[in-house]
Amino acid sequence: MLPRRLSLINARFLTSVMIDESAARALHRQVRVLCWIPSTEKQLNSKVRAVNDTWVKRCDGHVFFVDTQHHNASSDVIELGVKDGRGHLTDKSVAALAYVYEKYGKDYDWFLKGDDDAYVVVENLKFLLSHYNPNTPVYLGHLYKWHLREGSGGASYVLSREALRLLNVNGIRRNKCRLTGHEDVEIGRCLHTVGMSSHNTLDRFGRETFHPLNPSTHIGADCCSQLSISFHKVNPDLMRVVDHLLYRTSVYGRNLDMKSLQLHFIEPGIVPPLE
Repeated sequence: MLPRRLSLINARFLTSVMIDESAARALHRQVRVLCWIPSTEKQLNSKVRAVNDTWVKRCDGHVFFVDTQHHNASSDVIELGVKDGRGHLTDKSVAALAYVYEKYGKDYDWFLKGDDDAYVVVENLKFLLSHYNPNTPVYLGHLYKWHLREGSGGASYVLSREALRLLNVNGIRRNKCRLTGHEDVEIGRCLHTVGMSSHNTLDRFGRETFHPLNPSTHIGADCCSQLSISFHKVNPDLMRVVDHLLYRTSVYGRNLDMKSLQLHFIEPGIVPPLE
């Protein structure tokens, strides 16, 4: 049991008392991100709860989109009027992107689409986004090696404010976005239809930051960026474990070289086409 004096200190202070969070806090104020997550009613008490308990609280705003059967009055859960099921993921995302643009398009700099079984390190995401201008059309995420236009929705993807506007005004409203097929592929194709290019999300060593599979599938000798942003197929228990290890555990004597990180880590720019 904690001494009475310590028990009166809030949990937030106890977890950060020996951590210098000044850089993360400064970036948090500068880069505003809305996180939107498609889900279903049956996941509200499992996957959605785990997301709420962990990474999504570090976004500047968030919203969950569910099917028409939901009757919860929670303000962060929105009914889209789209049928549930994998066969409707694309039209659900298109409807969600339209809603996000109408409701929040002017309130945030960036718009992250995450899954209810994805884990996102929001601070690392914001560091990557700080290299880009949200008033230009930018599309970021894990890119399939065989077709650089198409991102992996499971690994999460991010649109700048201007990218979201162009997607809606020149794509969704003009019926240029397909409502069937693989969601991540079709959204990527629609973005390119309206003139958008994919941007680099690799670190300077060529390592991925957005990971489309479970962490155990990716982990290896040189698999992942030191500033990895997302992993997919993370169950609620693992999500809470990862969150605890990242934010409540430190390794004595190991500190980030912030100067080298700022100068050399990310190499922003448009991904060149495959030859």
